[in-house]
Amino acid sequence: MRINIEKKYRVISALLSLAISMTIHFSLIATVFFDNGFSHHVEEFSPAFVVFELSVTFLISYTIFLLNYFLLVPFKPHVKLHLKKIAMALSITFAVTLILVFFFLLLKGLFSFTVDNFRHKEELLSRNIFAMLLVLISVFFIHLIYQKQTIELENEMLKRESLQSRYESLKNQVSPHFLFNSLTALKTLLQESPKLADQYVNHLAQVLRYTLQSNKWKTVCLEEELEFVLSYIFLLKMRYETNLSVQTEISNNSLQFSIPPLTLQTLIENAVKHNEISKDFPLQIVIKSINEQTIQVKNKIREKLTPEDGTGIGLTNLNKLYHLLGDYEIQITKDDLEFAVDVPLIKT
Repeated sequence: MRINIEKKYRVISALLSLAISMTIHFSLIATVFFDNGFSHHVEEFSPAFVVFELSVTFLISYTIFLLNYFLLVPFKPHVKLHLKKIAMALSITFAVTLILVFFFLLLKGLFSFTVDNFRHKEELLSRNIFAMLLVLISVFFIHLIYQKQTIELENEMLKRESLQSRYESLKNQVSPHFLFNSLTALKTLLQESPKLADQYVNHLAQVLRYTLQSNKWKTVCLEEELEFVLSYIFLLKMRYETNLSVQTEISNNSLQFSIPPLTLQTLIENAVKHNEISKDFPLQIVIKSINEQTIQVKNKIREKLTPEDGTGIGLTNLNKLYHLLGDYEIQITKDDLEFAVDVPLIKT
């Protein structure tokens, strides 16, 4: 990949160097090749001299392009060009330009050009310093274009990963395993407690409806997410009974904010999936407001001896989803006793 970028940069640099050289010396080219002898400049400047001038500016421009490939690193993702780095590149580039100009002045002495040497020195210096500035501006533009394309590409990748994350979450919720457990619990409740079975059906319908509609929204109101989570918790408690408890401590001020759909469900599911839930080791999950704009989901750690199958990327995808929505990031803390995830709330 890097080799391909370097090759493209060299080709682009050569073409731009040629364009810069032709532009700077356009008047000289026009005078010598198109005035047809009507200008006194034609006698002073020969075609060989024009070719020499063009070659000097081209070689200096191309050298500066290659030099700034290493000084400014235009193809390194997420690199900002700070003033100190720009000043350093400008100083080194100016010094190299002067050295090259004086080198070509010495080389010019090998040719028998009938020109005013003093005036030619000034023109050669000024023209190639101008070429140097054009090269630096071109490198800056290349850098900006590459950074923009990189950001756009990463955003597209995040969008695809976000859709994949939501799809995986949807599959987990309506998977045959989930439906089998739900229907088995419902069958038992119908036999033992028809009234409770009616509540169970209502909560199951709420969970399925919310899950199927969640891919339509980027964010949902926290209050709406909590209503869904309470239904989801109800279904879990029918399975684990008193071995599972979920405590919610959400401030009223936090309810005005939004959250990506299925965020809290993902964190609860993560705790249930990776920890033992039994009479001897009950699982307690706490969902609470850290402040107005942060929710924490915390649980005691009692890892299963035989972990359940899973992709292991639920939290990673959740973090990427937050990146897609803006400058947000979840915070994960873990010690020997507790596992906690802080998720930011989004102001809409």
